[in-house]
Amino acid sequence: MPVTEFALLHLTTTPPPAESLPPNPKNPILPTLASAMHIQSTWHATAFPALPSSAADRAAVWFAQVEDPSWLLTTARWASVDAHWDWIRSAENAGVMTGLEEGGYIVGGDTVLWHVGGEIFGGGGGSLLESPVVSVTRMFVARGDRGRFAGKFGEVRGVLEGYAGPNLVRFGWREDGEEGAEEDEFVLVCGWESVEQHFGFAEAEGFGRYGELRELIARTDLKHYKRLLLE
Repeated sequence: MPVTEFALLHLTTTPPPAESLPPNPKNPILPTLASAMHIQSTWHATAFPALPSSAADRAAVWFAQVEDPSWLLTTARWASVDAHWDWIRSAENAGVMTGLEEGGYIVGGDTVLWHVGGEIFGGGGGSLLESPVVSVTRMFVARGDRGRFAGKFGEVRGVLEGYAGPNLVRFGWREDGEEGAEEDEFVLVCGWESVEQHFGFAEAEGFGRYGELRELIARTDLKHYKRLLLE
């Protein structure tokens, strides 16, 4: 089964908000990210010649976090977790962010990486990439409650999908959890017209039923992202 990469990079110098980042060679962020994506696609085509390799085919994109634009999120579909690690360890990957450093942006050492089973951003039935904003909610569920959580989510997911529509709702379990962890991680990604629309869900009809999930969640991490349109 394919997996979706979620990688968070922290810039120690905060970039401008996402909407003020037009393609501009004097600003190193977008050109560097575009170059990194091109290098990755070229490497992927060589390493996995039987698989689609373009950024569009693999839903490989960059986002800026709304709450704190110093965090950038990159996502992509990979054939497996190991396939992604082949790229991470490759010579081609080394130095792809040099342009950021030359422009005064330093990637911090607190990068966060995880993989979710399935194809979250691409695939059939439409694309989350068409939404103006996406929310990424990481729900940590005690190992013993995973089955109950999955059952309850199956019962109430329609409430969320009905409210968010026509934007999409995608989800999956983390495939590479921390060794010895006492929790499983469920990742929920939703498309929205705005952050305000998402927060309005708490007042929506049926939210009380959906809120029953909270009894089975140990903790959550919620952030919103806007896609960066690269050259």
